Amino acid sequence: MFAYYALAVIAFLIIYYLVLKHDHSNKEPPGPKPWPIIGNLLDLAKASDNMTLSMGTLAEKYGEIYSLKIDGIQKDRWVQFLSFIVILTSKEAIQTIFTNEATFARDFSGMFADRSFNKNLGIALSEGEVWEKLRPWAFKTLREFGFGKSSDMEHFIQDASQRLFASIDDKIRTDKKSCDLDVELLFNDSILSIMWQMIVGQLSPKTNRIVNAFPFLRFVFPKALGYDVQMDYFNTSNTVALNLFKEMQEKWTTSHITPTNLLEAFVQNCSTDPKIFNSSENFQLTFQDLHLASTDTSSTYMEFVMLYLVTYPDVQEKIYREILKVAPDGRAFRFSDRKEMPYLQAFFLETHRKGRVLQNLLPRRALSDLAYKDYIIKKDTIIMADTRLYNESEENWTDPDAFRPERFLNEDGQVVNAGNIISFSFGKRNCPGELHANIVAFLLTTSLLQRYKLSVPKGHEKPRLDMRPGLTLKPYPFQATFAKR
Repeated sequence: MFAYYALAVIAFLIIYYLVLKHDHSNKEPPGPKPWPIIGNLLDLAKASDNMTLSMGTLAEKYGEIYSLKIDGIQKDRWVQFLSFIVILTSKEAIQTIFTNEATFARDFSGMFADRSFNKNLGIALSEGEVWEKLRPWAFKTLREFGFGKSSDMEHFIQDASQRLFASIDDKIRTDKKSCDLDVELLFNDSILSIMWQMIVGQLSPKTNRIVNAFPFLRFVFPKALGYDVQMDYFNTSNTVALNLFKEMQEKWTTSHITPTNLLEAFVQNCSTDPKIFNSSENFQLTFQDLHLASTDTSSTYMEFVMLYLVTYPDVQEKIYREILKVAPDGRAFRFSDRKEMPYLQAFFLETHRKGRVLQNLLPRRALSDLAYKDYIIKKDTIIMADTRLYNESEENWTDPDAFRPERFLNEDGQVVNAGNIISFSFGKRNCPGELHANIVAFLLTTSLLQRYKLSVPKGHEKPRLDMRPGLTLKPYPFQATFAKR
């Protein structure tokens, strides 16, 4: 009897695959035929054993825009347990579709819903009135406390970098001139403290509670897709934010003060717009979004900066010569000095191209049907970008495998083609922290190279240049030698 059931199931699967397969005659983007239950998971697995390559590999077969079905729940479809996803791999497709207002919603399922208490909260994943009001308010308020203002941020970054350098110097004994350090998480505490001061204000022992949570981010995908690890971080962050919110509420009831940070401003506004400021939950998600977006991405980007500086010493030397030209007396750098340092700017652009921290950007969800060329993307479709193929295309970059900052300089040594980098996405849902990230990277890198010469430790092989999967893509762990100049 079992054999008959088994044969019936096999026959059904074969019939489904060959006959009842997804029909693309309705102008939906092409893609591999999905299997019941598992959808296209096997296609992703067969495309590459490295998940950072899988989507781009499938694009080589199906084109700049294609579709997949992945385990999930998608309403109003024949296969109710498979979620329809569209993948974009060309700059034209990503820019055109992501600037369309029909794609301004986010994927709100699975872990994304769990970390948001299954509510429309925060900045990164909210939509509608909550997103339209909270995002501009949050960044307008942060700007009042220094966010994106080079003069204010220079002070924060100088303080943070001095603490980092003091820590490095402590590891360099008096009888030595250098030390070998793990680069992973090296910049995490410093970068976290910059955003922390704008959100919370003071730096105190309490800060360590959230600092200690961030190492979890280094293990997001490798084990069981990292759900438990990611939720562990989210829950830790939420606990810290809730305690901060409650403490500020108590302080606010006894003494009305002029806000000096985002937390105080948020609590002050609790009575002005109940839909946005009425609960600690919205602050918890806002706190989490801002720290995750600013700290993990910037810290990881600085790890890529370190990776390429130690791997390509000739590039490091060119940057150092530019540093000496602009500040021969060793003075502290200002962000305005960036205009006089085109090679360093080109280096940062090439680091974005090669070290794709957010290779897949953040998923969008279609609010309505929309058209792109000959295809229709239907309402509620999840839309993902994969920028690897674009950044590794010989048509776009001639020699994409080479790390060559000069590709962003013209014959006069001026920066060109900066707009070809798409690390911060497009449209109204692009990354609002681009200027903040640029200021942090510039000031940290210049002050670091003023003080230390970086190299691969003696006896070590050069670090791996491929990327480790995770919530953000990261370099594989490596060490660097810090030698005092």
